[in-house]
Amino acid sequence: MTLHALATRPSNGLAALPPPSPASGNEPVPLRGPKGVPFASVYEDVMRRADEMLPDQIVHLADLRMTPETLVALPTGVTYALNPWARKQLASMLGLRWDRWFQSASGEECAEEVNRRFSRLPGEIKVKAWRDSDDRANGVARAFLAPTFNPIGDARIFERMHLMMRGLLEEYRFTRVTWTDATTHYSAVHIEGIDVDGRGDLHHPGFHLRNSEVGACALSLDDYLLRLVCTNGLMVRVGGKRSLYRTHRAIEDDALAAALVIAIGRLPERAQKVASWLVAAKSLVIPHPDDAVEAVLGDSAEVPKSVVAEARRLALVAGDATRFGVVQAITRAAHEANRDHDVRFAMERLAGEFLAAVSS
Repeated sequence: MTLHALATRPSNGLAALPPPSPASGNEPVPLRGPKGVPFASVYEDVMRRADEMLPDQIVHLADLRMTPETLVALPTGVTYALNPWARKQLASMLGLRWDRWFQSASGEECAEEVNRRFSRLPGEIKVKAWRDSDDRANGVARAFLAPTFNPIGDARIFERMHLMMRGLLEEYRFTRVTWTDATTHYSAVHIEGIDVDGRGDLHHPGFHLRNSEVGACALSLDDYLLRLVCTNGLMVRVGGKRSLYRTHRAIEDDALAAALVIAIGRLPERAQKVASWLVAAKSLVIPHPDDAVEAVLGDSAEVPKSVVAEARRLALVAGDATRFGVVQAITRAAHEANRDHDVRFAMERLAGEFLAAVSS
């Protein structure tokens, strides 16, 4: 998929995985490589998902009403159920703590309080919604946003990639595609790995694309590595910069396509730098790796303390008292002791920052 020809000839002892030699009996040796799906499959899924979106509605806040069934009714009579992200946004907008306030309230009591607050809110709001497959309402509200908010949708991103980089992306496999109520995550790695120590420790370089069509985060594309032996992922910023970062505002299709082409096109060169950091990290001794894990994760508001504790335990159990070992403990805990994809994103990013410190 993305790192067309990973290369540039590897330097500093960093070797790309050579093609396998045929076995006796004319049977080909099975290819070692990352498990995943091709770009074409992900593209089709993204387009299908986009078809489930309803047209945006812009309404006056004071005209919204909540029904006793806790559906939001628009002035047109259209009703929307609420997904967790939309409910969180609505609670913030109305100045209340939904679960705490309405835990023991009836539907009528909830509607009365919400409608009282709706009636006092000035201005307009944009409502984004899905089709409701459960037929509870006319749709499911995804988000309540400013009327001028103009998100860069996943379908638009993948359409640009399909038109401009389809051949290049055939060299990648998508190892993770995650859609949450608030964010979307796409991790893709090149089919060729880099042997970072000359002993078969393959790391497949690629990218992690994160986006939100509902105001949860900006569009970003980070350098990403997948370690084949354990499938731990790692996000790294080369030179302290992300490959692509853009807040949601108006952008022409050509400009969006150019930004994506530039970001993905320079990944191979950046991957070689990251691989050299991995080599250096394997020889940098960390006397107390559990304390290093705490230093990396402990102050993060995004990572639960229970996950930090598990990462510290894994650092000791693994017995790898190097900077590389600390990185592995964090990324392992990110997907073994955690099910929140945004927490995993934060942990893989923080591990990458810790790794990148070897270059300073």
